[in-house]
Amino acid sequence: MNTKTPIDSFSFRRILARNVTLPLVIGVVTALVFVGLIAYLLSALRSVEHSERVIGNANEVMKLSVDLETGMRGYLLTGDETFLAPYKSGKAKIAVEMNTLLELISDSPIQVDRLRRIRALQGQWMEYAEAVIAQRRSNQEFLARVRQGEGKLEFDEIRREFLTFLSMEQRLRQERADTAESRTMLAVVVFLVLSLGLSGLLAYLGRRELLRLSDIYNDALEQRGKDNDVLQEQAWLRTGQTELAAHTSGQLGLPQLGRHVLDFLAHRLEVAVATLYVVDDDGSLRRTAVYGFNEQGVKDKQVFKLGEGLVGETAREKRLKHIKQLPQDYLTVTSGLGHGAPLELVLAPVNNEGVVNGVIELGFTHPVSERAKEWLHLIAANVGTSLEAALYRQRLQNVLEETQQLNEELEVQQEELRTANEELGEQSRVLEQSQAHLEEQKAALEQSNEQLAVQALSLDQKNMAIGQAHAQLEARAEELQRASRYKSEFLANMSHELRTPLNSSLILSKLLSDNTSGNLTPEQVTFAQTIYSAGNDLLTLINDILDISKVEAGKLELNPEAVPFDELLSSMKMLFGAQAQQKKLGFDVKVAPDAPPSFVSDRQRLEQILKNLLSNAIKFTDAGTVSLHVSTDAAGQVRFQVQDSGIGIADDQQQKIFDAFHQADGTTSRRYGGTGLGLSISRDLAALLGGSIELASTAGQGSTFTLVLPHSVPEHAPEAAPAAVAAPSAPQPTTKPAAAAAPKAAPAVKPVPLPTFQDDRDSTPAGKTGQRSVLVIEDEPSFAGILFDLAHEMQYRCLVAHGADEGLRLAEEFLPDAILLDMGLPDRPG
Repeated sequence: MNTKTPIDSFSFRRILARNVTLPLVIGVVTALVFVGLIAYLLSALRSVEHSERVIGNANEVMKLSVDLETGMRGYLLTGDETFLAPYKSGKAKIAVEMNTLLELISDSPIQVDRLRRIRALQGQWMEYAEAVIAQRRSNQEFLARVRQGEGKLEFDEIRREFLTFLSMEQRLRQERADTAESRTMLAVVVFLVLSLGLSGLLAYLGRRELLRLSDIYNDALEQRGKDNDVLQEQAWLRTGQTELAAHTSGQLGLPQLGRHVLDFLAHRLEVAVATLYVVDDDGSLRRTAVYGFNEQGVKDKQVFKLGEGLVGETAREKRLKHIKQLPQDYLTVTSGLGHGAPLELVLAPVNNEGVVNGVIELGFTHPVSERAKEWLHLIAANVGTSLEAALYRQRLQNVLEETQQLNEELEVQQEELRTANEELGEQSRVLEQSQAHLEEQKAALEQSNEQLAVQALSLDQKNMAIGQAHAQLEARAEELQRASRYKSEFLANMSHELRTPLNSSLILSKLLSDNTSGNLTPEQVTFAQTIYSAGNDLLTLINDILDISKVEAGKLELNPEAVPFDELLSSMKMLFGAQAQQKKLGFDVKVAPDAPPSFVSDRQRLEQILKNLLSNAIKFTDAGTVSLHVSTDAAGQVRFQVQDSGIGIADDQQQKIFDAFHQADGTTSRRYGGTGLGLSISRDLAALLGGSIELASTAGQGSTFTLVLPHSVPEHAPEAAPAAVAAPSAPQPTTKPAAAAAPKAAPAVKPVPLPTFQDDRDSTPAGKTGQRSVLVIEDEPSFAGILFDLAHEMQYRCLVAHGADEGLRLAEEFLPDAILLDMGLPDRPG
C-alpha cells in the first residue's frame, strides 16, 4: 500500500519557484559576468594577436633580407641569372612589408625609430648589391669588394637590429599575456566561488522536496515501464510481421523469395545457418534456399520425404520443433576466422490455409527465446502464403511459356501456308499465261533437247575443272600462309643471329673509337667511328624489318591502357627537345584545352608512331619550328598533329612515301639517311590501333602529319595494311636489343660450350664482394669474351654463364649488381 502523502499545489509552486525561477535569475547574472569576462579576454587576445602579427611581419622582412643576400651571392658565385629570382622577388616585396610593419608599431616610438634605422641600413646595402651585380653582369672586377667584406657590416647591423626589435616585441607579448592571465584567473576564481555557493544553497534547500517528488513519480514510472514492456513485446512481433511482408513483396521467383526470407530471419533472430524446404508436387520436401552453409553443407542431402528426418517429421506433425544441445558433428558453422557447431536448432512448418507447404530450419549459436518462437508461429502463415504465390507464379510462367511456344509454332505454320498459297496463285497465273505457248514451244523444245544434252555435258566438264582449280587455290593459300609464317620465323631467328655478331662489332668499334689507351692514329679512330655508325644503321634496319614482319604475320599484340596526355607529351619533349635545340629549331608541345586528360590505347605502339613522325620532322627541317599538338574532333577521336617547316613533300610523292624502303633522298649521296621503313611501320601500327595517318604538305613549305585514333582501342583492331611506305624512322638504341617476339622453329637444345677465358667466380665470395660485379648470360663464347673484357675495363668483376640454368644458379649464389641477358638462350628463352 502506498503511504506517501501527495504534494499540494502551493508546495509544488514553491518548489518550482525555488528550483526554476531563482536558478534562472542566477543564470542571467552569471551570463552577464561571463560575457564581461569574455569581452576582457577578447581584448587581451587582440593585444597579444597584434604582437604576433608584428613578430610575423618582422620575420617576413628578415626572411626577405636573407633572400636578397642569398640571391646576390648565388649570382656572384655562378653568374646564372636564375639565382637572382629570390633577389628580384624580395626587392619588390620588402618595401611593402616594411611599410606594413611601420603601421603596426606606430604606437611604439622606440620600435618605430629602430625600424627606420633598419630601413636606412637596408637602403645602403641595396646600393652596394646593385653595384656588385652590375659589375658581375659586365664582367668587371668585383671579387675585391666581396673579399674586403663590403656590405657585410650593413647586413650584420640589419640582423642585430632585427633581433633587438623581435626581442622587444616578444617581451611586450609576454607581458600582455601574463597580465591577461592573472586578471582572468582572479575573475574566474571569484566567479566560481559565487556560483558554487549559490548552487550549493539551492541544492540543499530543494533536495528534500525533490526527493519526495522523485519517490512519487518513481512508483508511477515503474508501473508504466511494466506496461511498456508488454506493448513493446507486441510491437516487436507485429513489426517483424510487417517488415517480413515488405521484404518479400514483389514478383519474386521461388529461389529469390526463399533467399529473402532467410536473409530477413538471419538479421531478425541472429541466425547462424538456415535453410528452406518447399513441398514438391510429389509430396517431398526439396531444399530451395540456404544461408550461411559451407561448401560441404550445400552438397548434403537436399530432398526429404514426408516423415523422413526432422524436416519430414516437422511437416507431418505440423508443429514447431526446438532441439537443444546438438551433437558436435551435427552441423558446421563456418566463417573466415574458424568453424564450430550451432548451439540450438529450430524447425518451423509454414502453411497456406492450414496446409503445410514448407519447412524452415534455423541453427542458432545462442539460446532461442520464447519471443522468437512465438514470432515464428505468427509468420508461418505469411511465409506459406508467399511460397504458394511464388509456386503459382512459377506454374503460371511455365504454362505461359508453353502457350507462347505453341503460338510461335502456329504463326510459323500460318506464314508457311500463306507463302504456299501465294506461290500456288503465282504458279496458276504463270500456267495460264504459258498454256498458249506450250504448243508452240513443244516443237522447239524437242529440237533444243539435243543441244541441252550437249551443253550439260560441257557444263559438267567445266564444273570439274572449276572444282580442281578451287582445290588448287586452297592449297596455294595454305602454302602462302605457311610461307608467311616461315618468313616471320626466319626474320625473327635471323635478327637474333645477326644481332649477336653485330653487337660485338658495335662494342669493339666503340671501344676502338674511344681510344682509351691512346695508341690509335686519328685516321684509325675515324675508321672505328665509321664502323660504329654503319653498325647502328644496320641494327636500325634489322629492327624495322622485324617490326614489319610482325605486323604482316599478325604477331603484334596490343596492350590497351589509360594514356595521360601530360605524361606522353612530357616524354616526347624530353626525347626530342635536345635534338631540336641542337639543330636550333623551335619545339612546341601542347594539348588543346577541351581535350580529355587521357585516352585508352597501346602506349608502346603510340609512342613508336610519334617517335617516327617527330624524328622525321626534325631530320627534314633545317630552320624554323617543329610542333606536336593534341586535340579531339567532333567525332570524339584524338588527333596528334606533327607539323614542321622543313623541305615538304611534293604532291606526286605523298602516297609513295608510305612505301617500304622509300627514302626522301634515294641518291648515292644519302644526305638524310634512314631505312625507309618508319612511315610504313607507323601507318600499319595506326591501323592496328583503329586509326589512320593523314598528310598535308607543300614542297618547300613543310609538312603536317596527323595521327587520328579512336578514344579507345577497338576490341578487334583492324589488320594492318601490307607494308608500303616509310620515311626514315627514329634512331634505335645501340645497346644490345632483346630477341624478336616471333617464336623460333622448335630449336634443338645444343650443348653448352665451355668458356675460352677465365671468369671471376673463383675470386668472388658468394654473397659479398668488395667490388661491384656483373653477370653475363650469353651462349656465344666470342661475344661473352668481349663483354667480359669490357666489364674489366669498367672496373667490374665479371661472371659468365652460357645457359639459363647456369645463369640462375650464379645469380642466386653470387647476387651480382647487374645482369647482361641474351634473350635467345639455347636451353630456354631469356
